[in-house]
Amino acid sequence: MYNEELKTRFIQEYTKSISRAEACVQAFNAIEPFEVQWDADFCTKSAAELEPVVEQLVGFRVRSRWLRIIIFQKYVKWCLAHKVKDACDGMLQVECAGLDKVRTQMVSNPTMLQAYLDVVCDPESEKTTDNIYRCFYWMAYSGMDEHDIMNVKCSDVDFNNMVIRYGGEEYEIHREAIPAFRNAATLTEFVYKHPNYPPDKKVIRNRALGDTLIRGIRSTTSLAALRVELSRRSKKFIEDGLTDKQLSYYRVYLSGLFYNMKKREEAGIPVDFTGVASRFMEGKTYKLDAGRNTPEAKKRAVVNDYLQDYERWKAAFNL
Repeated sequence: MYNEELKTRFIQEYTKSISRAEACVQAFNAIEPFEVQWDADFCTKSAAELEPVVEQLVGFRVRSRWLRIIIFQKYVKWCLAHKVKDACDGMLQVECAGLDKVRTQMVSNPTMLQAYLDVVCDPESEKTTDNIYRCFYWMAYSGMDEHDIMNVKCSDVDFNNMVIRYGGEEYEIHREAIPAFRNAATLTEFVYKHPNYPPDKKVIRNRALGDTLIRGIRSTTSLAALRVELSRRSKKFIEDGLTDKQLSYYRVYLSGLFYNMKKREEAGIPVDFTGVASRFMEGKTYKLDAGRNTPEAKKRAVVNDYLQDYERWKAAFNL
């Protein structure tokens, strides 16, 4: 490794995992010939200098590609934090094919999801039906199936423990989501904004009969109608230049899944998508045989797909 002492210090501080440490050594050994040519550590090079090198080094296997990019980014961040001489953020500015799409279709954390909802929805304080759109995405982010979301009752929301209890499972209520959930769970009426009325004129209408959380003012909201409205809003605000994100239930669900997996990884818990893969495969029919295409092989493939997407998500948001 070029600048071996510095990179060894980074590895020791970055990870306690033997496999991740080995991946770091492999990544640093791969870029060493270029550092020798430059006679400089890659943490000192600009994005323009690094882009062709990174494209050459990261390989074609998706997971290893993003893992190597993450290691390079983490190292440069570490060098900047430790004020290594001539270190710059060049590697953090390198654009890699496929990452822009992740950034526009996913979020990195609850704060980013709230920022998106603040663009496409009315403020929670206005007490409009937009509160139920917010709750729909927050429950997706917490890992709930979209069909189950439509059946959650107001009484399933437990503010004392900050969870939603449904189907024998508990789903986290994130701090940013509290105002929307309080409105959706307690209000018996919503403010209705008529398109032909002045903006300051408020019309109060009773909510639809029932006790489900996701219900508006005319009738129980259907999943299809919810999807159409959220998609329409996303496209409208992209066209207006107010957001670059086009979210959907699944993209928000996946963002929340990866956010929770990242927290577990930071706590030293191995990344494992086996349970997620099992749930994904439930009720699905696959063409299987007694050879290589077995149920176990299919599950391994699904787990690997999640791992690939997880590494790409981390690389996209510099995590």
